[in-house]
Amino acid sequence: MSLDFSLLVLLADELNHELSYARVLKIQQPERDLILLQLRKNKEALSADRNVRLLIRIAGGSSRVHLTEREFENPKEPPMFCMLLRKHLNDAIVQDIQLLGEDRILQIHFSTRNDLGDPKEKYLIVELTGRTANVILCDQDRIILDCLHRIPISEKAHRALLPGLFYEVPERPENSKQGNSNELCFDSETWGSCSRYLDLLFRDKEQKELQNRHAQNLLKPVRRLRDRQEKKLGLQRSELEQTSAMEQVRQRAELLTANLYRVKKGDGTLTCENYFEKDGSAVTIQIDPLKTPQQNAAKLYKDYRKMKGAKEHLSVLIQEGELRLDYLNSVLDELDRAESEEDLHEIEQELVLAGILKESSRNGKRKKSQNLESFLVFETKEGLPVLVGKNNIQNDILTFRTARRTDYWFHAKNLHGSHVVLQCEGREPSEDSVYYAACLAARFSEAHASGKTAVDYTMVRNVKKPSGAMPGRVIYQNYRTVIADPTDDSFFKDSRG
Repeated sequence: MSLDFSLLVLLADELNHELSYARVLKIQQPERDLILLQLRKNKEALSADRNVRLLIRIAGGSSRVHLTEREFENPKEPPMFCMLLRKHLNDAIVQDIQLLGEDRILQIHFSTRNDLGDPKEKYLIVELTGRTANVILCDQDRIILDCLHRIPISEKAHRALLPGLFYEVPERPENSKQGNSNELCFDSETWGSCSRYLDLLFRDKEQKELQNRHAQNLLKPVRRLRDRQEKKLGLQRSELEQTSAMEQVRQRAELLTANLYRVKKGDGTLTCENYFEKDGSAVTIQIDPLKTPQQNAAKLYKDYRKMKGAKEHLSVLIQEGELRLDYLNSVLDELDRAESEEDLHEIEQELVLAGILKESSRNGKRKKSQNLESFLVFETKEGLPVLVGKNNIQNDILTFRTARRTDYWFHAKNLHGSHVVLQCEGREPSEDSVYYAACLAARFSEAHASGKTAVDYTMVRNVKKPSGAMPGRVIYQNYRTVIADPTDDSFFKDSRG
């Protein structure tokens, strides 16, 4: 959705009226293509709130300039272009805002002072021209101080944008489209201002894009670890198969020891009766002719002990690897079912606590303030609450902290999914309530898009967490199984959150 020229004319007039003689208080660059100018309007401004934020976004079809009420998180270290803007525009006064040329180019004229107190003019030029969108800072002589996206001098580039070059307004290419007016339909009576219209219009779109990026940033490392773990397990299972001949090696070592008198120096084989077989059939044992019979027997015993130790060690490693692989698959299932940015941040926190991801200093404050007990809450027809965990950390909290021992616990059979607790409040639930909770357990599992699914349920007191188990992993006993339909929408009309 690009800004068309007609809307930009209205926007420039609106911003010029709103921000004339406003002072720059703070400059931020939360993202690579996003700049925020916090300004304070002059005393003659009619609005009650004199502090405003001017958003400048340079991102292809989402390029725009408008006032915003949204808040953004800042990176730990500001980018170089942000530091340059702070150096030249902090405490600067907006003189005017106008369009340049016949294309979508907006110029913000600032007056400021240098280190010696001499008055200077600066220009922040915002080119909202699709893929070539850019932000350029110029001095009073139109010499480029720097730009958000530098364009080097080359035969392919139609013009260069580098510090020290003179800024020239680009000519609008022939047959170029100045935005798509069919996508943006501004009505002043409905929206009041262009800024409010654009702020609301792009908010949902960018939140969805941000959520998708966040999900991909979590999916990539988890998938990479899952694939690595699968490959590692394959190699370990292959090594374990090689130890299957362990007993045969031990038998041959004993047969060689029992028939040492038959082996002559330089022999490469030994043929003897195999007393481990009922028929006592002959067996041929390969031996090293350069070693003594005793040394050959000792080597076979050594190979046996080595294979025995490898089998014990590999069995433990494979068991641990299978548990880790199962956990990673459960996280992928959580990410597949995540519906909001909050869900993704909770999953990210889980991965940090599990040691899979490193904690990001940028999101530290948000993580500390998260409510890990924000379960999904439903209600049966007889008024019994049903709580659903949204990730493995929540599953543990729900099952072992929130639920009572006499509540009923549900989980899709042999599938990754949420823990579901039917709070019985001291009474026996009806079959409808049990089936309702079972349908929720099936819906919030890997089988959410499948047909009928087996769901196990038991009292919470029968659910235990093994020592050292990964988040969300439990064992249970004394359970019953019910067949539930995760696609039956008629059972979800009473949901309340």
